[in-house]
Amino acid sequence: MILRSFLKYAGETDCTFAAFGMDAATVPTRKTNGRQVEFLTESALKALLAQPDALTKAGHRNQFFMILMYDTAARCGELLNLTLRNLRYDEPRPVVFLHGKGNKTRPVPLLPETVEHCRQYVRMFHGEYPQDKNALVFYTKNHGANTQMSADTVALFMKKYAAQTRASHPDFPKNLHPHMLRHTRAMHLYRQGMPIHLLSEFLGHANFETTKIYAYADTEMKRLAIAKADIVRQGMPPTEPLWSDDEDLILKLSGLR
Repeated sequence: MILRSFLKYAGETDCTFAAFGMDAATVPTRKTNGRQVEFLTESALKALLAQPDALTKAGHRNQFFMILMYDTAARCGELLNLTLRNLRYDEPRPVVFLHGKGNKTRPVPLLPETVEHCRQYVRMFHGEYPQDKNALVFYTKNHGANTQMSADTVALFMKKYAAQTRASHPDFPKNLHPHMLRHTRAMHLYRQGMPIHLLSEFLGHANFETTKIYAYADTEMKRLAIAKADIVRQGMPPTEPLWSDDEDLILKLSGLR
């Protein structure tokens, strides 16, 4: 960018350089990642997950959907397409298989707390011993038949719970959307020390560059790193210039000797 500006200036100053400026304008520039990632703090997340009334069937479903979305960092569509066959919570190593972009499948481990939520949800919505393993995990009733739950339904109930949360948490994000739970999980894992390449696998990113948005966005980690560097310098004497108390060197540097 600086080189282009210089060549443009040179061309305006001397017309013989104008061609250089025109050639430089055709060279593609490297894109900078200016994308902002919104995510929830741990306290805001807990407040959000506490909003649904889990004693009602709809509230239980909505709460489990958000818990599973956060724990697995799944995309909304991946959960809406999830079938019982791919929700393996009764195995020695519980896992959920998510079908992501490009028809790629990735296994995501399930935490013990999430496994218990899975058992309760499946028992309530699919019975004690589900027979149809191809049944969708999340569904809505339409004329007595189970139909796939829509992304609009998810957006609506999350918007409602966000408004309720905001009543007690004024700093809660104004525009909560389902994908923010995925961002939140990614940021929490990154802050807890998950290597960025492993995080990319966990999220199912086809391009590693996509995952770097979390590294760019985490200003808090950068602040802490700077603070640690300041701690290292504490107690150390300030750096003395080479010419300190050396009159002969000062005169030489000043061109007086």
